[in-house]
Amino acid sequence: MIPIGVPVIDEFITGIPRDTLILILGDPGSGFITFMHQLLVTRARSGVPAIYTSLDKPESEIRHDLATFGWKLDKLTWQFNDLSPFTRKREARTLQWEGDAVNIVSHNLFRKILEFKEARGITAFDSVVNTVTYMLIQSSLKSVLRFLNEYSTAIKGTNGWHFLTMVRGVHGIDVENIFSHYSDVVLEFALTLNTETRLYERVLGIKKLLGVDSRVFPIEFDRHGIRPITTSKIQ
Repeated sequence: MIPIGVPVIDEFITGIPRDTLILILGDPGSGFITFMHQLLVTRARSGVPAIYTSLDKPESEIRHDLATFGWKLDKLTWQFNDLSPFTRKREARTLQWEGDAVNIVSHNLFRKILEFKEARGITAFDSVVNTVTYMLIQSSLKSVLRFLNEYSTAIKGTNGWHFLTMVRGVHGIDVENIFSHYSDVVLEFALTLNTETRLYERVLGIKKLLGVDSRVFPIEFDRHGIRPITTSKIQ
């Protein structure tokens, strides 16, 4: 079991197991991608590398997002999965792809996972597929689930955390439940409007984690990332 490195939350859970597939569901603007980056940065600082595959943002924009919180990528051990042969606009803020999204992600990901497994000095590593939403838009559900089975098999023995991200509400509750069933851990981020203050409020829900009751944490951004607001507000 590996603590996630976020005070308050680590008081309620003993950690997340190794070789774990983690699904992060989130409303746009809820901070779900930032939270994933925060966990990966904490892991990288302890010497755990990661393979990062993004269908949504180019590497330059991800670097910019990290810099917002003072997370410098050059001091970390992330390796981006090169998808440039498939993109029509490399420098565009929104990536555009040619071909089936499942084939695009699979092209280098499984090879890189095997290389990391066989590399000397690497005893644990993480990986990211960001996002499943794009894969489902571009590919059939059947082919994405086939990829998920291959991915689940490939990450065994890596001693790491492996993230899938999905935009909440895009594909319907049935599809979200299918992916939740496949995943070992499910974290859900929601953005709700407080009708009294007219401000949006963010919450993080631990929806699925073996041995842990479901919990909801009110959260906010600070200069270090995302943190629970106060233990007194935890439901």
